[in-house]
Amino acid sequence: MNGGVYMHSFLVVLQVITSIVIIVSVMMQPSKTDGLSGLIGGTSETFFAKNKTKTAESVLAKITAFSAVCFTITTLMLNMVK
Repeated sequence: MNGGVYMHSFLVVLQVITSIVIIVSVMMQPSKTDGLSGLIGGTSETFFAKNKTKTAESVLAKITAFSAVCFTITTLMLNMVK
């Protein structure tokens, strides 16, 4: 058996898992729009707005970015293995 077949199968499975992680992490993120309240009232300075590095929103954003990079690398590797 050729080792390229196993590598291709592994990369396909990895890409499917990565794409599911991207979809779930994007769907779990809250929307960024304030609607008309942000237009009229401006931005509000809250505790969470000042400390975004420790919120669940920032963790989801980091997971999404990391998954997107993994997805891109996996796609490039799939094109090389063929």
